[in-house]
Amino acid sequence: MVDFHGYDMPVTYDGDFGGVMKEHNHTRKSCGIFDVSHMGQVHFRGKHSKQFLEAMTVADLEALKAGQSCLSLVMNEMGGIKDDCIISKVTDEHYYVVLNAGCKDKDLRHFRTHMARNKKKMPEISVQYESEQVKSLIAVQGPQAQGLLQEILDEKPNLSNLGFMETTHDLLFKHDEIIVSRCGYTGEDGFEVSLPNAQAEAFMDKLLAVKAADGTPVAVPCGLGARDSLRIEAGLCLYGNELKEDISPIKAMLAWTISKRRREELGFLGDTMVKLHLDEGVTRKRCGFVGDKIPVRGGTELFLKKGDGSVGDMVGYVTSGTVGPSVGKAVGMAFVDTPHNKFNTELLAMVRGKPTPVTVNKMPFVPAHYYKKP
Repeated sequence: MVDFHGYDMPVTYDGDFGGVMKEHNHTRKSCGIFDVSHMGQVHFRGKHSKQFLEAMTVADLEALKAGQSCLSLVMNEMGGIKDDCIISKVTDEHYYVVLNAGCKDKDLRHFRTHMARNKKKMPEISVQYESEQVKSLIAVQGPQAQGLLQEILDEKPNLSNLGFMETTHDLLFKHDEIIVSRCGYTGEDGFEVSLPNAQAEAFMDKLLAVKAADGTPVAVPCGLGARDSLRIEAGLCLYGNELKEDISPIKAMLAWTISKRRREELGFLGDTMVKLHLDEGVTRKRCGFVGDKIPVRGGTELFLKKGDGSVGDMVGYVTSGTVGPSVGKAVGMAFVDTPHNKFNTELLAMVRGKPTPVTVNKMPFVPAHYYKKP
């Protein structure tokens, strides 16, 4: 157990299926269960909720239909990223937003400050934070996630009708106490289930009790270790590593989160700087890299590799790194000066004072298995 933004969180679990490697591999081949109740679950309601959220994030909420979700970025006034989040549209006047645990308090202050500033322009909006004392959030990830969840839910919605980045709310359930979203942080198919705390323990027990034909559990509990290795292999950003208040969406290689309409109309915090970066480019961008079997951890400096193999100028730094259990090699993400962030560029990482070869590589490092509706 470790402290994680003020919460006691497991790095890994005990038992026959515990340990980062086993938890990681079980998620890839079957199913992993993550207690992510420390995340911030927030509801925005009111006539001006869409207008307000489009002012605070780069999301194109006009493009969302009821039940659809999108990854977006909470922006600051300077064009930096205050947080990344998932926004789900319930109705035109109700949006469900999941924030990162380490950012949710500052995010809520940020939202409320701007709600007060825009009270005359956008008077009809309210924000409701459902704390971890009220609602839990459980991530069910892996190729067996749909079948497992379908089996143990009290109501029996046809989850095959729920596409990637879609959310049930009241579309498949008779009440909105339980929210099922098809999304995740592993690169695998999966769901995040929001439910009242009173039901959480029994829900976890049901998930972990289901056995495969050989008697092994379909799902195992997973800690922060496997969560990190899975998301790095999937090329997914972590706030505080790849995303920060002084990093723009363009530097983070997240320009794809900004639709054509939002690029043209702008109107979100920091839009002037983002437009400048879109038009003129940036001098340093996020990229992926692959090495041998020595992990290259966050904070490691990256250097050019000269023609004779010696160390050249420093051109970047690693933000996240591990030995990917599914890849069998060192993988990670870094910010590297352009044009040295192009694919197949050879760099040197200074690991314990020794130059270690790495190569800029496409992400994700393993194929994504996000669900597509038939």
